[in-house]
Amino acid sequence: MYVETSEGRIYCDVEGEGPAIVCVHGLGATGNVWHGVRNILKKQFRVVVFDLPGSGRSEKREPRYTFTGWAGQLFELVQRLQLPRFVLIGHSMGTLLAQIFAARYPEPLAGLVLCGPIVELPETRKQIFQQRIETVLREGMLAVADSVVAGALTSATRESASPLPGLVREMLLASDPIHYAAQCRALLEGSARDALPHIRCPVLILEGDQDTVTPLSNCQQIISALPQAQFRVIPATGHWTMLEQPHLVVAAIQEFLAHCFASSS
Repeated sequence: MYVETSEGRIYCDVEGEGPAIVCVHGLGATGNVWHGVRNILKKQFRVVVFDLPGSGRSEKREPRYTFTGWAGQLFELVQRLQLPRFVLIGHSMGTLLAQIFAARYPEPLAGLVLCGPIVELPETRKQIFQQRIETVLREGMLAVADSVVAGALTSATRESASPLPGLVREMLLASDPIHYAAQCRALLEGSARDALPHIRCPVLILEGDQDTVTPLSNCQQIISALPQAQFRVIPATGHWTMLEQPHLVVAAIQEFLAHCFASSS
């Protein structure tokens, strides 16, 4: 289904009944990355997954994105869907959006789950992303797809018979290069550092034990700022935890959700 916002149409899927969960994907992805997680959680919860503006089936307008702009559109989306209270789950780039949303719109949030979190890109990563922008605009998504897959998944998954590497690669190749580059620019400029002190809801941080994209230091920065945060390491997984180990991710999330919705009732 499509939901109209002041900045364009957002594509979303809503499944299940019960307390609400909203899932935010990361760079180069769509809401489909939450497929496995959603299929389990929808048995107990109302699960909303959506494509960020510029991604997937959502409307692609002027390719200029900011996390505060995305947060505003997300707030419009949950209002249109009549979600007075929900837990927000983000992955990678989506965690930066989730942190900023939590600081700007705290009222509807029962909790926050951050998978492979980003507070802001370190200088070394900024150089990589600047090069990626230039490459994508010059040569297209094919020029970066394989390197992104290599960083997203463990070597065990990439070298196995799993269809995941091919599916992630195809998702990246389906991304619009201009809008992908614009999202990279948003990451270059984005930061949740000022948002962290304003986050009051319960927080769960999930980190793959082989995540080379968002290292443990990212998690430690959030934990230091948020004493209420819980931290779990997901074994045998890289950056895209919910794809490689959906059952382990769901198990951690379910325990956290019980706490969130019990404390908000």
